[in-house]
Formats: sequence, C-alpha cells, structure tokens
Amino acid sequence: MKKSVLQKVLSAVVISLGAIASSLPAQAGTIISGWNYARDDYSYDGSGPSGFNADSRWDIYGVGFKTVGNEIWVGINSSNSINGVTYNNNNVGFGDLFLDFNNPVSGSSFQAAQGSLVGVRFAPNADGIGTTPLGVYTNVTGKSVAGNNSGYPNLKDYNDRAKSATGSDSRFGDLLWSNPYYAPYTSGSPSLPNVIDSGTRFNNGNVRNLSSLELADSLFPTQINLTSSNPNTFGFAFTLPDSYKGKQFLATLGFDCSNDTVSVRPVPVPPAIAGILAAGALGGLRAVRRKKQNKAVEA
Repeated sequence: MKKSVLQKVLSAVVISLGAIASSLPAQAGTIISGWNYARDDYSYDGSGPSGFNADSRWDIYGVGFKTVGNEIWVGINSSNSINGVTYNNNNVGFGDLFLDFNNPVSGSSFQAAQGSLVGVRFAPNADGIGTTPLGVYTNVTGKSVAGNNSGYPNLKDYNDRAKSATGSDSRFGDLLWSNPYYAPYTSGSPSLPNVIDSGTRFNNGNVRNLSSLELADSLFPTQINLTSSNPNTFGFAFTLPDSYKGKQFLATLGFDCSNDTVSVRPVPVPPAIAGILAAGALGGLRAVRRKKQNKAVEA
C-alpha cells in the first residue's frame, strides 16, 4: 500500500525531530517516545535496610516529563509507590517535586533558587509542616526531612555508601551527585531539601494521578536495565501558572529519606527547531507534489 502525502510528510517530521533530539547536548534529558526521560537505572543506587540491591524500596529508576494539552505529565519508574512504604513505624516515600526555572542561568544552583522554586506535592503521605495539601506551589523554599526518616545527612555520605556498593559514583539522572548545582549540599550541612517548607499554593494547579492506561497510551517508557523486586510505574499531571508555561526548567525529585534523588532537564522544542521542522515538512510536501506533477506530465 502506498503512503499518502500526509504520511510521508509526518514521517519526515518524525525523522527530523529524532535527528535533532539525538544531537542535543549530553546533559539534556533523553527524548523517548515524546517523554523527556532521565535514566537512573545504571546501578542499584537507592539504599534499603539490606543495602544497595534489587530489594531496596528506595530506588528511582527513571523520571519523565511530557506536555499534554495544558498539563505537564510526570511518569516515574521506581521500587517505591506513590503512597510510600512503612519503615520503623514511619511512612517513608517520595518527597516533593521541585522545578527550577532559573536554570540554566550561568551560576545558578538549587540553593540560590530557594524561595523562587515551583514545588509540586503529589505524594499523599509526603512529610512536611502541618497538613500541606496536594497541589502546585510557587515561591517555594524547601527543607530536608531526611533526619526524620533514617536518611543520609548529605550527598557525599550517600555517594560514599553507594560507590562502595556499586563501584561507581552515583548519577542523579541527568546530573552527577557532585554537580556544582547541588553545592553546598554535597558535603557537610545543610542537607538537600526534599519537601516543601513554605510557598503559595496555585489554586488551579491541582494534581491528579495518571492511570496506567494513560501512561501506556502516551508511550511512557517502562523498560529498565535493572531487575527490581518491587517494580512500580505511576504518574501524575498538573498545571502551571501561565507565566511559567513554555519555559525550560531543571527538576529535582527524591525520597524524603534522601536514599535516592533524580534530576531531570526537560528539552522543549525551541522556536528555532520548530521552524526547521516546519520548513523541512513543507519542503517534503512540495517535493512530493512536484513528483506527482512530473509524473502527470510524463503520462
């Protein structure tokens, strides 16, 4: 069966987008099936009571972002669930998601962004002051609750244990744990913030859970390089204030015990690239039309 003109044009667009995506800087998030996905399944770098292995309940294998309509979708592959798990009579699970829209400004850091972060509370049992409801928060300052959850005091202590077990330095998804962006949390104190301490709740920024069908239909990547004893794939969606939409950010997500953390650098298609794709598609359409016209003349 011959392809239609539209199919040929769409194929050209997809091929062009894939070629451009694969040429983006290594620090950028990997684009997989339309998801800006940060892998963290290079080794078991999330620790549990029995160490760094497939049985740990605090290991993040990958986090992805995707824009769907007016929503931002987040998909997570992990050994933990959105509800957390019980350890020492305490619920220990995911902290809050932090979005830094100051990045990639030269010299920016997670510490410098405190007070201007966007925070997303999506896990119903996340630790925090008072009864912070689920939702999107602006002008956020974070805090660490690792000490309350039998966690690591700083990132160096965490990496020393992880490196001893895995033989290599831990990656935080798109960044290394030692990236200057996370200084001064890499050694000594203070500890890396992992939950919202203060901020202003955005009234329309409600968070909703994504169904397994929605994740499957959106082609969220579920294949990982590690075999987990407790595989969990889940997701959630939220909306941002209009002033943030379309802007690039660096995301940080970890457990409230700081046993694993992942950074994700989404790569939205810039206007320049969009223009190139549109021009390529238009050129492809014209070429197909010219070919048809030439055949008609020859006939």
